[in-house]
Amino acid sequence: MALCGAKTRSGEPCKRHPVPGSKRCKLHGGKSTGAPKGSKNAARPGSIYSKFLTDEENDALAGIELGRVDDELRLMRVRLMRLLAKENEYGDTLELDSEKVEPEEIDGAATGNSRITRTSKVRDYNGAIDKAAARIESLERTRAELLKHNPPDTGPVARIEIEVVSGRSNPADTDDAATG
Repeated sequence: MALCGAKTRSGEPCKRHPVPGSKRCKLHGGKSTGAPKGSKNAARPGSIYSKFLTDEENDALAGIELGRVDDELRLMRVRLMRLLAKENEYGDTLELDSEKVEPEEIDGAATGNSRITRTSKVRDYNGAIDKAAARIESLERTRAELLKHNPPDTGPVARIEIEVVSGRSNPADTDDAATG
């Protein structure tokens, strides 16, 4: 049976048998199937944040272009306003974190009653507000840098005029003046 024949790292010919329907083994590119078709893990528009946003915010998110610093700034300011409202509403009080309802059992038999387990905690709104403000500051700096290096379009230049105020005269002109 034939061998792959591709060169190995050591420079010697590969001694593996080729994949059926190809002249190379599977290590050297024989019969590659390519990338999987229709990946279920592919990124979809709105898939990251959509379940956490309101319907109005989802509608606005659809119109936002990706990669724009201004849009990221707007989103961070919306989040900061939410945090400030939550801090104003709850402050340092306990908030319900989770609630679990379990059927009550005695000796393995259901009693018909249920037991409710609630957990609460005080959220650190100050820390979250500080992080959001720092992110906004970082985005503002990035925006300023981008504007410094890439000023907004002022439209195409129609005509450029250059006026020479003073300079050396053309040597050909001086030769003509000397001979004439």
